[in-house]
Amino acid sequence: MIPDTHAHLDMIEGPPEEAVERALDAGVSPIVTIGIDLESSRRAVEMAETIPGVFASVGIHPNDASQWTPASMDEIARLAHKDKVVAVGESGLDYYRDSAPVAMQAESFRAHIRLANAVGKALIVHDREAHADTLDILKVEGAGDSPVVLHCFSGDESVLARCVAAGYYLSFAGPVTFKNAEATRELAALVPEDRLLAETDAPFLSPHPYRGKPNVPERVRLVADALASARGVSPETLDAILRDNAAAAFKLPDGG
Repeated sequence: MIPDTHAHLDMIEGPPEEAVERALDAGVSPIVTIGIDLESSRRAVEMAETIPGVFASVGIHPNDASQWTPASMDEIARLAHKDKVVAVGESGLDYYRDSAPVAMQAESFRAHIRLANAVGKALIVHDREAHADTLDILKVEGAGDSPVVLHCFSGDESVLARCVAAGYYLSFAGPVTFKNAEATRELAALVPEDRLLAETDAPFLSPHPYRGKPNVPERVRLVADALASARGVSPETLDAILRDNAAAAFKLPDGG
């Protein structure tokens, strides 16, 4: 078994129970389903509490940061204390889209960092075309008391070096499988063995040969295979690495 450490089960077409069952049949479990606002965070908790092998992360995505308020953060904090919640986020900065003002994204991000440290759970970071500011805020706010996960890592070698020096986890998704992604695979090969994670971000970022089609958690297998090839290790060795690191970052059991 290998885990999918980042999926959006509430956005996948069809009943989430069926997606989880298909993933299990493919050797994928457990699955962390991610909240991006208050409603999806509540749904993530509900799925984690009712579907075996599912765990939740709760937070407000930077593209939804306009709905961030102290009151909404209080609700995220209430959810974050639940047993089946293993992380806070995804939160961070997104300079690719202008869905929310940068200042509000940063304020929300800082609040999520403080919450993750307070509850002792992992922080899932969304960083899109905002590498320097993301890493600066993480440093200033003292992120790292609890595990920090750079979801769908998209930085260059200098960004990777800063993340490694800080002890962050780096998670790779479908783009590492793309034919034109040799640079991404080279970066994945540089990640320390104990800091590597894999995810789907389903229903987004479907790996080759499903690029452009809706993604599902079972396809984290293709991500893992690409990582194994890039790092020159067997699939079995890579699977063990992913299981161990997910257990360390999210306190996930082996296979759910």
